[in-house]
Amino acid sequence: MSGFEVGRHSAAPHGVGADLASAHEELGRRLAEVSAERDSLRQSANTAEAQLQMARTAQAHMAEQVKAAEAEVAQLKEDLGFFESLLPATADTSGIHVRSFRVALDEAQPRALHYRLLVMQGGSKAFVAQPEFRGEVQFTISGNRHGKPLTLVLPQSGDAPLPAVRLTHYQRIEGDLAIPQDAEVRAVSVRIVQNGQVRTTQTATP
Repeated sequence: MSGFEVGRHSAAPHGVGADLASAHEELGRRLAEVSAERDSLRQSANTAEAQLQMARTAQAHMAEQVKAAEAEVAQLKEDLGFFESLLPATADTSGIHVRSFRVALDEAQPRALHYRLLVMQGGSKAFVAQPEFRGEVQFTISGNRHGKPLTLVLPQSGDAPLPAVRLTHYQRIEGDLAIPQDAEVRAVSVRIVQNGQVRTTQTATP
């Protein structure tokens, strides 16, 4: 070591080494505190994210329950109307009747129209023994497409057959009707046909 370096070290202020050690220790302590605070904040953020995800999951589950309850209420209302229709009427309404007819656009299938109908035989004689009725169901869809009137009679040649009408007292019929792309459906009529003769008809709107 040169004489200059020896002199410089010997001239260093007394206690500098102790001060550096103390500062180093203080910085280490602060680093530990900040690291602990960072870890705590990170844990809180993870907990909040987990709680938010749980809340979203619970909300989605509740939405599904509400949708299921609404569907059940609609079905119960339809069943109630059906059983009310079985009560004896004051007038003789024997024959074939469409007691309930509903249509709705299928959100999952934009080119499909879902239908549900209840066909009944007997009216005020609903509980009287009578021969089986056999017939066919036909639909007429009315609406617009590309600004022009649209009339579509189903089933068309080459289409899959629609459910057959076979009943003694009542029959529920449900299914989907294919509609052209971009068609705007205004009304749907259903007919129960037997041997080429229309026995009953009813119209519904989606």
